[in-house]
Amino acid sequence: MVFYSKVRANSRFSCHQIKYRVLLLFVVALFQAMLFSGQADAHAVLERTSPEANTRMDASPPTVEVIFNERLDNGASKLRVLNESSRDVAKGKLETIKEGKGIRIALPKLEEGHYTVSYSVISADGHPVSGAYVFTVGDPAPLPAAGELDPHQQIGHSHNHGSAGLDQQSFLLYTARILYYAGLLSVAGIALWGLMRKSSPVVRDANTRALALAGKFALLATMAYVFFSLRDLGQGEPLSEWGRILTETTIGKLYIAELLLAVAAPLLPSIGSMARLAWAAIALFVEAWSGHAAVFNPLAYSIGLDFVHLLAASIWSGGLILLLAIWYKERPEAGRFALVFSKWALISFLVLWVTGILSTLNFLPSLEYLKYTTWGKWLIAKAILSLLVAITAFFIRRRLKKGDLPHGNLLKVDVGLLSAIVLTVGILTYQTPLPANEQLKFHQMGTEMHVTLRVSPNTPGDNEFSLKIWLPERVGKGVPKSVQLRMLPMDKSGIGFIDVPLEVYTDQEMDAFPDYTKTTYKAQGPYLPFAGQWKAQIRVTDADDTERVVETTYRIY
Repeated sequence: MVFYSKVRANSRFSCHQIKYRVLLLFVVALFQAMLFSGQADAHAVLERTSPEANTRMDASPPTVEVIFNERLDNGASKLRVLNESSRDVAKGKLETIKEGKGIRIALPKLEEGHYTVSYSVISADGHPVSGAYVFTVGDPAPLPAAGELDPHQQIGHSHNHGSAGLDQQSFLLYTARILYYAGLLSVAGIALWGLMRKSSPVVRDANTRALALAGKFALLATMAYVFFSLRDLGQGEPLSEWGRILTETTIGKLYIAELLLAVAAPLLPSIGSMARLAWAAIALFVEAWSGHAAVFNPLAYSIGLDFVHLLAASIWSGGLILLLAIWYKERPEAGRFALVFSKWALISFLVLWVTGILSTLNFLPSLEYLKYTTWGKWLIAKAILSLLVAITAFFIRRRLKKGDLPHGNLLKVDVGLLSAIVLTVGILTYQTPLPANEQLKFHQMGTEMHVTLRVSPNTPGDNEFSLKIWLPERVGKGVPKSVQLRMLPMDKSGIGFIDVPLEVYTDQEMDAFPDYTKTTYKAQGPYLPFAGQWKAQIRVTDADDTERVVETTYRIY
């Protein structure tokens, strides 16, 4: 009996062991099945894009397509196409293609430029996948850089004589520019106000006298402006360089045009109203062409905005000078003229603000750039002065509505603000709106790896990329298994890394480190397609499959 009981007990124990082992094997098998299933369906893999990454096309593609190896969760897919100003140009409806494995969006006709395709999808099994790549349409010109706005580089001089500080020469140059703008706006504005119909003899007489005086002032101011500008541009060069600048460069020919117009300015009171109108239009157009607007595209839009801006400024400033002249001569007539002037001053003020904002947005990728340059700070000062003008005009207009004459102190404040605005314009028009970009030179030393990354010229668009990696010789003889260079726009949400396709090359620089092997890579292309804050990520896998990641952030303008 005892023996039989032991046997039964051992049998029960063996049965329980078998059950536990079977259950354990089932759990392990289930876990492995889940594991391999997860590995099989871990991520949707990008199989094809249209246009292909890093391609240059002669004509605008009709659509952009990205296709993956498995079905996507269509409700979560996003596809954007950004231009060089990082604005989304693809406004069409997102379509599903290839049995749910791809997405497509229609494009408008694209102009020449670099375009960034940014995609973000979720595969049917719930895994997110995102990325970005660049394609190019046509042969786009580089975006304007700070150097292109420098008049010294425009005439072929690599040096800048006027930016080191406010020395005597730069003070005289800025003073001449301020006087030149005062003369230009005064003459053009007073000439335009002379076109006013049904003006009284007092107004006509004041206009003629003011125009004659302003014309003489403009002649002297323009001569001083051209002289000091040529001296600034040609400093350190022989006097013959002045002749070359005047005859062979665009800026020099514009100086000649300004001088010819200035010579004609004192003659304006003696010619007809249509001739005065033509003088004002040509003078304002020449100034618009000689400014920063001539560097930015589209050219007609940029120069047109500047021309309208100058036209509005001349109407306001010329009318204000004329109002002050009439006020000193005959107060009741000044009150009647002030009613007309206040209406046109309000229109001019609104036009100045609209064209000023549009021009600034055309010059800069965003208003944030105002804090990066001296030009931006002077523009902010000009905007503040303009607001003070609006406040002064409000009080003047309120007196006029009550039937009172404009107060002399208010007129003097308005003229003082006008003078301050002309001063800021004379300074900011010689500053560059864009900050200067510098070549990226990044180097990091480490016990397991050294890295050097260079990007030149480090501007939006085409760049040259040079990457050097030093690994210890003890690890696979210091030769990496793989090297990746990726660029991420940090201030553009939803855009993934842009991969830079590297090619191995041999450089001749003497920059060896003992017990380390150097490998060098290079690439060229539009992998920094727009301005902003960027992160460069370098991923290196050595012979032992150890991955090391180095990152640096920098800004391009």
